[in-house]
Amino acid sequence: MATVERRTPTTGIRVQRRMGLTIAQRTMLQACERCGWRLAFVRTPLEHPLPVLFATAHDFVAVREDGSIDRWPDIALRH
Repeated sequence: MATVERRTPTTGIRVQRRMGLTIAQRTMLQACERCGWRLAFVRTPLEHPLPVLFATAHDFVAVREDGSIDRWPDIALRH
């Protein structure tokens, strides 16, 4: 029996994660993904969505509304 990774979102969910992002955030997200980063989740505070990308388990960044990278985002992660 094959093991199915349930934590990996289906295509529909991946698309929904990106829907509220600005054009600048989507552009930066695509550039980061080409370099091996992966979109882990999107925080949705009251203002604007904040996509968080991981390269490794402890190396992560957030993409601000203007498309710039925040290497030390003020977010708490659960492990």
